[in-house]
Amino acid sequence: MTLPQAVIISQKIHNGCKTYQNKHIMLKFYRVFNFIMSKANLFFDKCKLFALLIIGLPLLSCATVPHDIPLKGYRAFIAEEEESFISQYSPLFVIEGDGLTYNLIGTVIADLDKNSKENIFIDHSRPTIYFDKRTFATGKGSYTNLIYRIHFSHVPFSLFPFYIGKGRNVGLLTIVTLNNKGEPVLYTIVHTCGCYISFIPTSYMSEGAYREKWNKTFQTVFGERLPGQLIFPDKLNRSFRPSFFISSGNHRVKDVWIENLDHSERKYRIKKSKLLPMTSLSKLPLEGSRYTSFFEQSGNRKGYVKGSHKPWEKLMMSWWAFDWRIGEDKYLGKNRDDPPLFYTTLKPWDRKKSDMRDFTTFLEYWGWRL
Repeated sequence: MTLPQAVIISQKIHNGCKTYQNKHIMLKFYRVFNFIMSKANLFFDKCKLFALLIIGLPLLSCATVPHDIPLKGYRAFIAEEEESFISQYSPLFVIEGDGLTYNLIGTVIADLDKNSKENIFIDHSRPTIYFDKRTFATGKGSYTNLIYRIHFSHVPFSLFPFYIGKGRNVGLLTIVTLNNKGEPVLYTIVHTCGCYISFIPTSYMSEGAYREKWNKTFQTVFGERLPGQLIFPDKLNRSFRPSFFISSGNHRVKDVWIENLDHSERKYRIKKSKLLPMTSLSKLPLEGSRYTSFFEQSGNRKGYVKGSHKPWEKLMMSWWAFDWRIGEDKYLGKNRDDPPLFYTTLKPWDRKKSDMRDFTTFLEYWGWRL
């Protein structure tokens, strides 16, 4: 019942008092009734505001102001030039806010503090792109996934804009899916926590492989406007690479485009990045010829990145997403027997279907028909 409705009822009560001998008692009831209803409406308004804040803050944290930024002179990271298959498909990562160290791609480092306690951190002075190569098959053919993994030291604390992903040792995965001709047909972008999944098909993808009603012009992914398709030259030319524009602070991909590398080298401040196999993350050198892993090796955090804790996501999302470790960065296993679960949807009942470790089922779940 709203306050205006309460006023109408109370007015009827007041008018009805004339038929009663004890009008004074009814007037008191009228005043008390009005007071109770006004306080009740105030309470429910506050409850609605609180609910909107809890649900809305995670969404607001995803959105950014529309951008039209002159990118000339920005720092960009690309894999060192090699003859290897992996290097030739590596994307270019263009960095917004490269004057802030937490925006720079780094190398995962392990050392010991003065108490001989293990310390895992990202060294922003030495960029590294970690890679892996995997294959999968569908009913229509066989494909190769080239996986590129990059890491940043942290997402900083910020209320304006609000960064719900505040935490250390955060990362981003870019997966290039190649057909049997070696043509990139699909780019899959996801944070190493399984968050902010997005797909960008290319002009090499056959029409029958697209998701239904796919918009090839643009798409909106958690507040970011991305292209709906990347147009490559008709004949594969590896001088043309996708450029991923990484936003400052939260490290979201906020734009992607195809660019000739010769043009890129004149446009950006290029930083060559070392290419290391993703397996090296499980064998980080320590003092005394010892090694440790970037990932927890036992317990209920097995497979999760050491030091990756997301307090805001845990507070605001874990209780309704039914995952106490939501937002925590993790290892991407080779199959479902290689933990942890790498789900990419917030629907608890669809977690196994959206698991990236089984890429065939994962694509089917998201509607791609490769």
